[in-house]
Amino acid sequence: MKLQKEFNSYLADLAVITFKLHNLHWNVVGTQFVAVHEFTESIYDTTFEYFDEVAEHQKFFGVMPDCTFADYLKNATIKEIPAKKFTAEEVLSIVHEDLTTLRNKATELRNAADEEGWFSAVALFEGHVDYYNKQLWFVAATLDK
Repeated sequence: MKLQKEFNSYLADLAVITFKLHNLHWNVVGTQFVAVHEFTESIYDTTFEYFDEVAEHQKFFGVMPDCTFADYLKNATIKEIPAKKFTAEEVLSIVHEDLTTLRNKATELRNAADEEGWFSAVALFEGHVDYYNKQLWFVAATLDK
């Protein structure tokens, strides 16, 4: 399958961000704790759903998706971070950077899938891009960027 490497890289980023968001979710502190705690939970619920969708989409085309965390860590552009106490601003800045990465990759995959005539992949990634754009707007408005 063309784009197998790109699909697996995006899959890896979804795996890493899902766990990274748990770190941020559990370790945020401060007066905005509840709001940021709930916000990060909603995002990791979505990224896990997207993780499953992308892997299943690969299976549609007869491709075995990467399935080990070792592969995810090797192929991801989003990187883990050590656990510590995070302020709300730190969490939102990290989330903004990582969602921007995901949006850019999903946009590239959407466009490449369109060139291949893979309309189901186009629709899948358009939904992802739309979600990332909305979350990035929320984060930017909160951080007053």
